[in-house]
Amino acid sequence: MINIVAIITPKAALFDDCKGRLQSILAVTRAEPGCNRFELFVSKEQRCLFLVEQFESQAALDDHYAQPYTKAVFTFYENALAKPVEVEKMEEC
Repeated sequence: MINIVAIITPKAALFDDCKGRLQSILAVTRAEPGCNRFELFVSKEQRCLFLVEQFESQAALDDHYAQPYTKAVFTFYENALAKPVEVEKMEEC
């Protein structure tokens, strides 16, 4: 099982656009084989976005990254982020 929290910090002017793009891939990502969880949260200050993800395996996560809609979001990130995405992989205690 792969558990991830991705912290996404868009440039202020692109925050809503970034949030909308992520919201647009929630349902299709959740329908992917091997995806158990894919949820989007926003900080109270509307400064950061948090993706909480769980995939059955590294192969399922790799397949998610290979999807055209995921690649489109990553391409958008190239000019939209204030800093690189922080990815934390977690294990259950």
